Amino acid sequence: MNSQTFTSFDGRIGRQTWWLAQIVVWIATAAAMFAGAALLALSGVDNYAAGFSLMHLLVFIILIANLYFSFTVNTKRWHDHGRSGWWNLALFVPVVGPLLGLVMLGFLAGEEGDNRFGPPAVTGAEEPSQRFGRAQP
Repeated sequence: MNSQTFTSFDGRIGRQTWWLAQIVVWIATAAAMFAGAALLALSGVDNYAAGFSLMHLLVFIILIANLYFSFTVNTKRWHDHGRSGWWNLALFVPVVGPLLGLVMLGFLAGEEGDNRFGPPAVTGAEEPSQRFGRAQP
């Protein structure tokens, strides 16, 4: 997993990278929320309404960042299935969307071989020779 995993919509990623990226995004979101709440509490804002508004703004900014990073990772996973990133919109369908996303993105293998989004993601488990820099016999 590299910085391109979270910033670029191009390419494909496998299930393992998707799960790790989801964990990283949600832990970072929770940590940012906790840190923001702690800083706001320690700031000594006397006006409750002002502090409450600042907290709303902070939560909004953090959730926008969460959505962006989640969409980049999900888009690459949809690409692994040969589908457009627009399939992220399916995740907003109540009940069915999140279940579809969890099954397709988290549990079903992507297409084998190249597709219109590029070559398949190489993981250490699939290609140990590339992982350690040795040529295959």
